[in-house]
Formats: sequence, C-alpha cells, structure tokens
Amino acid sequence: MTDWSESEIARRLDARAELSVARACAFAGLATLCLMIGLSAEPAACLRAGGYAILLTAVLLLLKAQRARSKPYRQTEVWLMLDPHERPHEGAAQRMIGTAMRQQLHRFAAYHAIAAAALLVLSLLAELVTRA
Repeated sequence: MTDWSESEIARRLDARAELSVARACAFAGLATLCLMIGLSAEPAACLRAGGYAILLTAVLLLLKAQRARSKPYRQTEVWLMLDPHERPHEGAAQRMIGTAMRQQLHRFAAYHAIAAAALLVLSLLAELVTRA
C-alpha cells in the first residue's frame, strides 16, 4: 500500500491496463495477420476475413469490458504488474482496477471497430476492381 494520491495511483493503473490490453490485442492482431497472409492470393477475401476477424476482436473486447468491474482484481494482469508499493488500498482496488480496465478495453474496441470498417470497405473496393 502507498501514500500516493488516488489520481497518481489511477494514472499508474491506466498505464498498466493499457499495456495489458495492448498486449492481448497484439496477439489477436498476429493471428489476424496470419489469416490474411494465408488468403493473400485473393485480395478481397483477404481483406474481408481480416475485417471480420478484427470486428470479432472488437466484440470480444466489449464483452470483456462489460465484465471488467466484476472480475476479482487479484486475478488481473494489472494487479500482478504493480509493485507491492504501487498497489491501491484493498478497499479501492476493485473499483480502480475495474474502471481502468474497462476504459482501456473500450478504447481498444473502438480502434478495432474503425480498423474493421476500413478493411471491410477496402474489401468491397477490391471486389469491385476485380469484377471490372
């Protein structure tokens, strides 16, 4: 436990939550990239599959965000990443970690939704070009 202000603890939690979500998204992105490389012979199908995979990731991030506040804080990666002296008081830890994770999950879900929309639009354009 620490004597830091709640805003300083929240800032540190946000940074750890961002790292945790970004790392998970990177693994999902790697899987999506492998899928797209496998379909690269057909550009429209490649882009469409990538768009759907990223859209699925966005949906999963939103589902995780919905449960973030109720997930036991001691079972989160954020809690494990914090040094013992950085951890919030136990009375506030559930609320603070849940809120930080929820915010980051929503942020990354929005990024994924934008990327999915872009890939799906590109797949439509690729389909039109190949038909012409």
